[in-house]
Amino acid sequence: MINEVLIGGAIFTSAYSLYRYQVDSIEKNEYIIENSKIPKEFDNFNIVQISDLHNKSFGKDNKKLLNAIDKLSPDIVVITGNLVDGENKKFNIALNLIDDLTKKYKVYHIIGNHEQKSLIKRYKDLYNNYFKELYSRNIINLENEVVKIEKNNSHINIYGLIIPLDYYKYFFSNSKNKNSNLDKKFIENTLGKINKNEYNILLSHTPFFFEEYASWGADLVLAGHVHGGIIRIPYMGGLLSPNREFFPKYDFGTYNKEESTMLLSKGLGGSRILMRINCRPEIVKITLKHK
Repeated sequence: MINEVLIGGAIFTSAYSLYRYQVDSIEKNEYIIENSKIPKEFDNFNIVQISDLHNKSFGKDNKKLLNAIDKLSPDIVVITGNLVDGENKKFNIALNLIDDLTKKYKVYHIIGNHEQKSLIKRYKDLYNNYFKELYSRNIINLENEVVKIEKNNSHINIYGLIIPLDYYKYFFSNSKNKNSNLDKKFIENTLGKINKNEYNILLSHTPFFFEEYASWGADLVLAGHVHGGIIRIPYMGGLLSPNREFFPKYDFGTYNKEESTMLLSKGLGGSRILMRINCRPEIVKITLKHK
């Protein structure tokens, strides 16, 4: 009997340790992006991307996350949506993280589907206050607009595209979503024509319109939303997307189409239903290289 208890305790301890490792340890993935349109002044320019925090904290006051970002020595930090969870009334974690990041870095931010959901769900009054607080911070909120990052006499462009909530498909549900595909002119009508002679980075929360992003002319797309598929199966990829779709076309990593590259982050937070398995939280470092 004692041996059975000891064995059971050991199994439980091992399983719990594995669970904590899967949801609390931060993976750092690094990419080098070469392009002749990247100005020489931006050679070795470092971007750190974080996505889909969903109110999660890595250690007290997110110290583990902040330390991991510092070690990657970013020139800028970009946030590709869902710092908060639209069905959770706690948002101080997101605001505190922004406060800490902006002490050291220029931070570029877009909202995701959860920020949009928050304004129509039961906590909408609280989230109206969240947005007031958010916009008072020293971050650059890109809501269907572009900013230039300048070095000497050269620059690159960073666009932030907000995909309306109606375009987020949810299979296996009685969704009222009316739209499934972006109109060919949606991005151009929203962001304007792109100068294809310059280097253009697009922040967009969902990756599922990569073809449209590439057709518009984005050189580099940074996205999130899919959480790596939550459960990653070797040689098969991510199991499930937020669309309730098995083995989604885009789940994690690098994708290329025409002259465009998309880097898709697994994000940091998790699903309220499923535990991450073989799909650790991550932050992404992108190093630009003049080719």
